[in-house]
Amino acid sequence: MKLFLLLIRSSWLTGLLSVLLGAASGLASLSLITLIHRALSGPQVQTQLGPLFAVACLAVMVTQIAAKRILVKLSQSTAARLQYKLCLKILSAPLDNLEKVGPNRLLNTIGSDVAALTGALTHFPSVCANLMVLICGISYLAYLSVPLACWTLGMAMLGVITYLAGIRWANVHLRQAREDSDEVAKQLHAMVFGIKELKANNARNVDFLYGCLLPADTIMRKRVMKGVNILDGTNTWGRLFLFVGIGMLVFLWPRFWPVSTTTLTGYTLTILYLTNPLEAILGWLPALNSASISLNKIREFGLLFDDSGEAPIRMMPPRFESLELSSITHRYDSPNEDESGFTLGPVDLQLSRGEVLFIAGGNGSGKTTLAKVLTGLYAPQEGHVCLNGIEVNERSRGNYRQLFATVFVEGHLFDRLLGIEASSIQLQHWLVLLGIEEKVDVETGRLRLDSLSRGQHKRLALLVACLDDRPVFVFDEWAAEQDPTFKNVFYREILPELKRRGRTVVAITHDDRYFSEADHVVKLTDGRLESISKRQAA
Repeated sequence: MKLFLLLIRSSWLTGLLSVLLGAASGLASLSLITLIHRALSGPQVQTQLGPLFAVACLAVMVTQIAAKRILVKLSQSTAARLQYKLCLKILSAPLDNLEKVGPNRLLNTIGSDVAALTGALTHFPSVCANLMVLICGISYLAYLSVPLACWTLGMAMLGVITYLAGIRWANVHLRQAREDSDEVAKQLHAMVFGIKELKANNARNVDFLYGCLLPADTIMRKRVMKGVNILDGTNTWGRLFLFVGIGMLVFLWPRFWPVSTTTLTGYTLTILYLTNPLEAILGWLPALNSASISLNKIREFGLLFDDSGEAPIRMMPPRFESLELSSITHRYDSPNEDESGFTLGPVDLQLSRGEVLFIAGGNGSGKTTLAKVLTGLYAPQEGHVCLNGIEVNERSRGNYRQLFATVFVEGHLFDRLLGIEASSIQLQHWLVLLGIEEKVDVETGRLRLDSLSRGQHKRLALLVACLDDRPVFVFDEWAAEQDPTFKNVFYREILPELKRRGRTVVAITHDDRYFSEADHVVKLTDGRLESISKRQAA
């Protein structure tokens, strides 16, 4: 039902047309059964029925192909719409909420859950066509004999009830397997990004492989196997039950209720004909089951598409003269009940156009959290942010974020210059200054990300930020992994150049010997901000 609603939301008119074509296909299929039955009952009319049979075959082919083409297009457009809305929802969701969900579960949802939905939707067209054939076939059975049709429907309902009970039982294991897959994704992510640490230490490597990855994968696969085995047994029972019904019809029914051989022949022929569409529907139910589990998983994350998300649009950075943070507070709750967590603030901070501000502080003091609040990635839990004297609220925060060009400690690099229109002269200037000429294709703007050192990664990120050229630059410990040459370039050449161009710079740094390059230096200690002398060490 949920998948059907997804299709209807995509295009109810297209869905209705496909249903009508499916109904026409079912009626044409029914005519084939009728013609075959009449030909077997009266061989003398075979000559007259031959042309009608050919026309019915052509009608079945045309209507089924048309219905499937329409439904394939509809199902794929629905899957594309779902993925687009899901990505849009993620892009528009608050950063702290996404961090709570975690990258592993997000990637698993975008990958496996959307793939499960797409797989179910892809086979939905043939299921619709088979369902119409099944309905028309049952109608023909009722035409042949109402008592036999009632008995057949009763047997079918018994088979469906037992089949659904098996699916319900399998669901218990498959739903838990889906939860376990998040842990497997987490361990695979750790393996890929921690490969250097694992290769450098065999004891750690063995412990990770046999103590983390394989146990998580084994638990998940055991549950998958249990669920799939139950589904396979249920499918076997469903198919066998059909022949049990035919056997009872042929061997038992005539003993208790008079029925002609012609009617029995028509029933047996029709039921055998309906075996393929019924098996196709039963074979699709496990995919539908997986899609339902995935759909519920997306709902749990609050990422199921709705009308609240808006597509991102290009917008110019707002005018910047001054920025003020007043009594800003942001809290992190500890996962342990006996720990109080961490609180940033209350923080008061003022920035002006063309100012260079350094923020110092030890690890865990809240520097990166402050940078995320400052740039609008986190909404302050208390206090307020004012841009040019006007408070930033939920409606204006998206526009406010366009004010900043950022380089975070664990920032991501895309393989091209996205959203940037820079001249080749500007690009060449920054490439030479940062010593990364060979890492960028000047003609295409493509970044060569293979075999980057951490220093080169940071310099490429700085290149992107400088070409983006927003009013305010925020650098989160950019110079921490640079050699002395590029540290000097950063503090003595790049920052003064940005200042001369009227840009404001906020740099999180430990390099106290360069404090003289800043207009102001502040220090964070346990989430609290204090001004310090430029000559004072961090």
